[in-house]
Amino acid sequence: MRFSPAAGILCAVIYSFVIAFKQSITPFDAVFAAGIMALRWNCLPKYALRIAKLNLMIIFISATVYIFGQDSAHAILIFIRYNLIVCVTAAMFCGMNATDFYYGFYTLKLPHKFTVLLFFAVKYIEIIGNEYEKMRTSLRIRNFKPRTDRFTYRTLAYLLGMLLVRSMDRANALTEAMKMRGFAGRLYPFNFRPFFPADVAAAALLVFQIFLTYGVTR
Repeated sequence: MRFSPAAGILCAVIYSFVIAFKQSITPFDAVFAAGIMALRWNCLPKYALRIAKLNLMIIFISATVYIFGQDSAHAILIFIRYNLIVCVTAAMFCGMNATDFYYGFYTLKLPHKFTVLLFFAVKYIEIIGNEYEKMRTSLRIRNFKPRTDRFTYRTLAYLLGMLLVRSMDRANALTEAMKMRGFAGRLYPFNFRPFFPADVAAAALLVFQIFLTYGVTR
């Protein structure tokens, strides 16, 4: 089951605000997250490792709050709040690329300059990520093993330098390509559907979640 880009962005933002401003988390607050993850269960393995890595940072932050603030409730709240928001965001955005994000913001009638800038930012981050993975693969082929020595630091510095050079080259190539296509500050979407049938299920779950959060739990 796939959601439209506009519905994914809107639901993720609304749910994030609902959870972020709560002073306490109850089991009712996880209804929307559980429902969305059940609908998009096939996407969870793809992001499980990334979420686990990000959780290491959140565990460190929560531990810092607990150690220095002696506030275990606040530390647990940070950890649960983060995981609810990240899991919903990953499930809603699963399979979306830069073009899908642009279609989503275009459907939501956001300013054209904002949507175009966001499109190129997301697209360029994706390009830089691909270049970085290529260079990492070349280092692995050469049996490079990082250590705490001068050679490792020099190699990593070369890696960052080459990433910067390639990024500038790709940026110039992208600029020339857009000029050749007559780009005038706007992108015109085509062959896309603004909403999918699955959006009805997501909207119903979100309304039910808001009712539980601000109705039943009060």
